[in-house]
Amino acid sequence: MNASGQYLGRFAPSPTGELHFGSLVAAMASYCDAKHNHGKWLVRIDNIDPPRELSGAIASIIESLTVFGFRWDNKLVMQADRSNVYRAALNDLSAANLLYCCSCIRRDLKAYQHYPGICVPASLASAQSDVMTRLDEGAALTSVRMRTDGIVHFTDLCHGPIETNFNQTPDDPILLRKDGLFSYALACAVDDADGITHVVRGSDLLDTTSHQIAIMQALGKTAPQYAHIPVATGLDGHKLSKQTHAAVLDPQNAIALLGESWAHLGQDPFTFSTTGEFWNAAVSRWQLSKVRIAIEG
Repeated sequence: MNASGQYLGRFAPSPTGELHFGSLVAAMASYCDAKHNHGKWLVRIDNIDPPRELSGAIASIIESLTVFGFRWDNKLVMQADRSNVYRAALNDLSAANLLYCCSCIRRDLKAYQHYPGICVPASLASAQSDVMTRLDEGAALTSVRMRTDGIVHFTDLCHGPIETNFNQTPDDPILLRKDGLFSYALACAVDDADGITHVVRGSDLLDTTSHQIAIMQALGKTAPQYAHIPVATGLDGHKLSKQTHAAVLDPQNAIALLGESWAHLGQDPFTFSTTGEFWNAAVSRWQLSKVRIAIEG
C-alpha cells in the first residue's frame, strides 16, 4: 500500500490517438476495481513520445472520460512533466552498475525473440562512465539498457502466478532510447512504483510486467498488484488499438457502449438509463473474480 494505506489505481492512456472501445474497457475495469475497494483512481497521460503524439488527443481523452462519467481523484498526471524523476532513476541504476550502452538497431535483432545481449559489456562497473556520458549528451547513436538477471515472480489477479527467469532467458529492456527519449518501460515502472497499489490494464501488457517489476526492484521500490484483463478485439480477432484505426468512442452512444464494456468484462447485467445510474450500480456490483472466470472460459 502507499503511505496512506489506501488503494490507489490508475488509468494511463497514451495521446497517440483518441480513446476507443478497448480504452473504455480498460478504464472501466481500473475505475470499478478502485472504487469498489473504496480507493482512489488517477488518470495519468503517458505523453513521453512527442513524435507519436496526435495533436488534440489529450483534450479529446479528457473530454471522452468526462462524457462517459469517469471522475478521477487529484489532478491529472503528465509524464512529460516528470523527466527529472526518470533521469534520477537512471542515475540510481547507473550507480548500482546496472546500465550499459547499446548500439544495436532493429535489423540486428530481427532473428531474436528476446534481446540476446550483443552489447553487454564484460564489466558493468566499467560501462557506467559511457552511460553517464550518454545521459549527459542528449540524443546520440546508442540506447541505454538495464541488465536483468534472477527470477521475477508475481501473482496476477486474473491470470494467476507468473514467473520470468531472466537467467534462462536474458532480455535487457531499453530505458533510454537512441533519440534521447525515456522508454515506456522506465517511465511506467517509475510512475507505478510511486504510490500506485493496483494496476488493472489489458492483457496485451502482461509480457511487459516482469521487466517493469525488475526495474522497480532494482530501484528498491515495491511493485503494485496487477490484474490483466481481456483486451477487446475487432471482427478480425485482432486487438482494438489506435494502430488498427479502432473507431473513436461516440459520446452519443455512451449508454450502449458502457453496457457492452461491462459485458466484455464478464459482469452480471443490469438495467440503467444514464451514466450516473450505470456507475452507481457498477461500482457496487463489480467482481474482479468474474473477469478471471471469463478468461478461463
